[in-house]
Amino acid sequence: MRGEDILNVLLDVEWVVGSFVADATGQLLLHQMPPEFGEQELERTTLRLASIVRCAELCELGVEQCAFSLNRYQLAMTRFRGGFLCVMVEAPVNRRALEMATRIAVEALPQLVDSLIVAPSSAPEEVPPPRRAQPEREGEGGPTLEPLHTETGLEPLFDAEGDGPLPNGPLGNGGVSKGNGADTLDSEDDDTP
Repeated sequence: MRGEDILNVLLDVEWVVGSFVADATGQLLLHQMPPEFGEQELERTTLRLASIVRCAELCELGVEQCAFSLNRYQLAMTRFRGGFLCVMVEAPVNRRALEMATRIAVEALPQLVDSLIVAPSSAPEEVPPPRRAQPEREGEGGPTLEPLHTETGLEPLFDAEGDGPLPNGPLGNGGVSKGNGADTLDSEDDDTP
């Protein structure tokens, strides 16, 4: 069966708006949808659905079928070996007829998906190693980066080694930050609670 023939089986069910098929990674393979549903939107949708399925599997939940309510439409997704089939329907759809048509489509889809997936013609390209950040200056202890406060004009909160607050900085000498930019000093002379 051709892809168009498989999806036509679903369109024969009253209140079916359209359908589309993706491989297990979420790559859109074929679709038969009204023009108001663009290919880019369908591609985004299939990637998101594949992500939802992967998340469910990581939580050790088996996902074979699921349904989503989208305004006036419902999206029914059914998994098969190598991918998933999505059928967009309106609420009055005959669920029994939809289930039978979906079963017929799902039986033929694995072979079709296998024929649509192109085998790689060459070995995968090597991924280049990550680039290291180039230090702006070299110190005695090896490469270091310029402190952020020299570029922004803000006072540093901690010393360069990260051991604690600077003695004369905003948090030094008992300074307490209120989180709103105003600092106060803790003092024994202060009578406020």
